Formats: sequence, structure tokens, C-alpha cells
Amino acid sequence: MTDDAEILLARMAAMVPDLRARGRAAEQAGRIPDATIAELDQAGAFRAVVPECYGGLELDFPVIPQILRIMGQGCVATAWTMGFLIYHNFQFAHFPEKAQKEVWSGRGYTMAPGHIMPSGSAVPVDGGYQVSGQWGYATGILHADWVLFSAPVTGHGKNATPDLRRFYVPVEDCEIVDGWDVSTMAATGSYDMALDDTFIPEYRQVKIADVIAQTSPGLAINQGPLWRMPFISFTSLIAVAPMIGGAEAMFALTSDILKTKVGAQSGIVQQAAMAQQIRMARIQMTIKSMLALWENALDFVWEKTVSGAPLTMEERAEARVIAAHAAKICDQAANELAVAAGSRGIFNDAPLQRFRREINALATHAFFDYDHLASLYGGTLLGADLPPHAMI
Repeated sequence: MTDDAEILLARMAAMVPDLRARGRAAEQAGRIPDATIAELDQAGAFRAVVPECYGGLELDFPVIPQILRIMGQGCVATAWTMGFLIYHNFQFAHFPEKAQKEVWSGRGYTMAPGHIMPSGSAVPVDGGYQVSGQWGYATGILHADWVLFSAPVTGHGKNATPDLRRFYVPVEDCEIVDGWDVSTMAATGSYDMALDDTFIPEYRQVKIADVIAQTSPGLAINQGPLWRMPFISFTSLIAVAPMIGGAEAMFALTSDILKTKVGAQSGIVQQAAMAQQIRMARIQMTIKSMLALWENALDFVWEKTVSGAPLTMEERAEARVIAAHAAKICDQAANELAVAAGSRGIFNDAPLQRFRREINALATHAFFDYDHLASLYGGTLLGADLPPHAMI
């Protein structure tokens, strides 16, 4: 691990108590506190996934998820939101040089939310595209300078393969659609974003097929291994990190409660109750096993990328199901730990209930659709071909 990585992770660990203390206020405000953003900026977190040639840290891939994991030990919603804004810088490395200079020549990083699923339409015009549509779940848009999104380019035959492009626009060009009325993860501010016949210059787009094939124009400039990571493997293995940190925090909080908690019916100090001892040992072993599997996947995909060997489709399917498995374990552990802690954990000023709700919510995310991803991966184990458009 480089000195830059060690320093950044140490700074993140030092922020955990304040992140946890701000969790309730962030949820009530429906946004991440300015103090948190300032501290992340000062720590250098937003430069973690920016190329060195633009003043970024360009950290090794396995370090990046650990930033979010540590942040998640303080607040899952904060880690999820700020994580997007940190690692979405990865996408700009694939855009043309003019785009990279535009977004990184100022403060040296972007804060760009964006939804991966395409919507709307882009009509080719002289010098660029006219784009209209609405895109959901623009997490962190209240803190954005730019916004990323995908849209199909019109003008192709009925049976033609959709020409999907990744675009970005200044946040000022967007209408923020206020529909984020949720029971948890309110702090993420995941509003919809809409554009109405907005002109986007040619250089502010890249073909998604080129990103997948690793032939996008930005790679002529950014030639380090980080930018050769498969996009979906990169994103999914990072995205689960806040849940892992949250589950670890819940284990620590529940352990502290059980050291002094007395069973209301039994009168037994829970620290000495065999059932609780066995439960906590089992949950800890489950979390540690999941953590080892996840970290092994981080190292494997990175080492293979550094070697110059592309990940096979089967290896990509495995990476995705590992992320989904980790999410499933976190969700199960969160529920059992909350029950073990009892009623002490349900008060609004107790971070335990917020950790549980936010982990439960993220477990429903399409990125962690365990049944779908396990089916894809299980099929490869049985010799079946992967569907041609599987998101792996």
C-alpha cells in the first residue's frame, strides 16, 4: 500500500466518530452535512480516483472500496452518497481529453452523480446532441457540479443495436425533480434529474460500447491499470463497501450493549448468556468470512488487470455475485444484531437503528439482486453460456 493510501485511510478512520454523530442530522436534512464534505475534501478523498496527471491520487483499486467501508462504519448513507461522488471520477477518465480538462482543471476532482440505466433520448445535431428525458436516483445531486447519465442515440433502424452513450452536463442544466420521500437513506438526496431539449457538445459523450471494449478515447491519455478495470466489476465491488462497514459498526455497537444488558425476562446479564455468546461468535465468523471473500476478489481482479490479462466473463460474473453475496450477508447480520441488541437500539438518537434501516434499504438495490446474479454465476459453473447482454 502506498503512503498516500495509508494516509487517506487513517484520515477516514479518524472521521468515523463525527460521521456517526452527524448521521441523524444528515437524515433529517436530507443531505450530507457541509462539514463532512469539507473534511473529505481536506483528507483528499475526492482525488482518490483522479488520474495523477491531473493532480489526483490514482490509488490502486483495492484501496478505493476500503475508503467507503471505513466511511460506512460512521454512516452508511454518507458512505453511499460520497462514495458515488468519489468513484464516479473513474468514468471521466474515459471521456475525450477536452472533457477531462474541463472537469478536472479547476479544483482537481468532480462531484458527479449519475444513473447507470439509460433513459430519455439523444438526437444528433450539428456539433453535438439535443437530449431530453428523466433519470432516476441521482444520488448526491444536491452536492454536484456535473451530472452523468446514459441515453440512446436516435436515428437507427428498428432492429439495430441501441447506440448507448454516456453523457455529462453541468448540474445547472438539470431540473431536480423532488420525489425523494423515503423511510430511510434520506440523506442521500437521490432525486430524479430531468433535461428538456438540452444541447450537449460532442466532446461531452462517450460510447458505452467503447467503455466496455476499453477503446474509449480517454484511455489514450490514462494508461494506468486502474482505468483498465472492467466498469461493472469496478462499480459493484466498490458499491457494497458501505454496507460492509455498516455491518461491522452494528456488530461493535451490539457487542457494547450486550456487555451490560440484562434480559428483561430472564434477569441474566447478556454478556454471560451462552445463547448470546454463540450468536455473536457465529455472526462475527460470518462477517469475517464474507470480508475475506470480498477482499480476495478485490485483490484478484486488480492483480489480473495489472498483469494485462482481461477478466473472463465467468470471472466477471463471479465478481458480481460476490458483491451481491456480501450485501446479503450484511443484510442478514444487521437484522439479527438489531434483535440481539433489543429495544435499546430503536431510539432515534441510537445509530444502531439507522445502520439497520440503511443496510436493509441498500440490500434491495438492483446491483445486489442475488437471485439474478447467482443464477448467472451458477449457470457458468454448470457450463451454461451467459446471456449476451448480461451486466457483468
